[in-house]
Amino acid sequence: MEQPNYINTILVLLTFVVFSCKTESSKEVELIYEVGNQKIVVEIENGQNFLEYNTPTKTNFILTNIDPHTLLINGAGIRVLGTKNKTTMRTEINVPNNYLENDTLNIKVWFNKEKKSHEFNIPLKSAEQNN
Repeated sequence: MEQPNYINTILVLLTFVVFSCKTESSKEVELIYEVGNQKIVVEIENGQNFLEYNTPTKTNFILTNIDPHTLLINGAGIRVLGTKNKTTMRTEINVPNNYLENDTLNIKVWFNKEKKSHEFNIPLKSAEQNN
């Protein structure tokens, strides 16, 4: 009678666990929207691809072939600071803790006289999660 090979079973389970953890932690945050020759890049000045609750963070919306004076931005905790170099809409984002149902800030932008729009979904973390 042949003994079951527990090593293969453990390796298969270990591979599954590693793959599951990797896909969860490597979720890519889309900070670029491009349609035709128009482009919006969200640049978070702290260099991260997430925001922190209760922390004012300067964020730039870098525009290609879009007039920043006609760009409309809507989302929780967003304050427009002005434009820079006729290609950038400068903002500061500060979302209070426990303000959102899930830990994702939905930022809606409209351009081309509101005929085109896009929604950016940026993760939010508390300071404790980053330590």
